[in-house]
Amino acid sequence: MNTDFAGGVEMLPVPKAADLEPPRVDGTCCVWCGRLPTVGLGPRISPVGGTLTRWTPRGCGPCVGREAARVYGLHVRACPRCSHGEYCPDSRALHKLAADSR
Repeated sequence: MNTDFAGGVEMLPVPKAADLEPPRVDGTCCVWCGRLPTVGLGPRISPVGGTLTRWTPRGCGPCVGREAARVYGLHVRACPRCSHGEYCPDSRALHKLAADSR
């Protein structure tokens, strides 16, 4: 990972924008649970209503922490470097995000 390009939050998958209510798409509430958001998840591009739309999802701390921990767990099992105990920058960014967001 190039830290100038993407950080932990940009690696988190978010729900499909087309399936969400407008407040979750426009960042007014957490993209996962609908609570007050505290963490910007970076700009995304998704199809909404038949057109490609740029949107900026946000998440609350508990949801971001939970999702970062989930993605970290998947990553360290699949990454050749991490699975041998040599943690890569991606795994370190996800681990830090999970710890800092709880």
